[in-house]
Amino acid sequence: MRHPISKIATLAVAAPLAGAMLFAAPATAAPISPAAASTASAASAAKKADDPFSVFAVKGTTPKKVRPGGKITYSLKATNTGPYESKAGEYYVVVYAPKGVDVGGKWSYYGPKKSQCVSDGPIAVCAVDKTMKVGDSVSFTFRMNVKKNAKGTLKTTLGVLAYDVPNGAENLSREELERLGVKSWLYGKRYSTRVVR
Repeated sequence: MRHPISKIATLAVAAPLAGAMLFAAPATAAPISPAAASTASAASAAKKADDPFSVFAVKGTTPKKVRPGGKITYSLKATNTGPYESKAGEYYVVVYAPKGVDVGGKWSYYGPKKSQCVSDGPIAVCAVDKTMKVGDSVSFTFRMNVKKNAKGTLKTTLGVLAYDVPNGAENLSREELERLGVKSWLYGKRYSTRVVR
């Protein structure tokens, strides 16, 4: 499948943050009538259909402090917690860099072989040529330049953007997947680094 980076970045910005939308507290148990049970069963089936194919747990590290004009290192480990595997082209590692970090200039990354990373505006996106079975993890480290005029607190998000590509649709273009309404999910965490002079 072809995945133009500008489309990926646009979708990444619009995707919901997983922590707020995917993990709601369970409702308390209460007796219900047979009619209500039937309605609840239908609602449960609809909810199941809305659940993501693959949920990713993300752990990241960032420095506590950084100097203007220096380097900043972001690291993350993403684990597929299921319920299904996620194939190459169905998930991307994403870094949203703050204004004080230069993503358009020289930056480097370290990840699995055959991974490819590009940047678009403040976002770096990495495609990984690896099927992530349930329980599999992928790790990346990014090294970027801090701008000389950076100040305050640099806030970034490290995460994974995953698409629910249905069976048989693996070879469809990105435009066709969007037309069909294929869902995407962003699993990310925010981190802060203080600029010190």
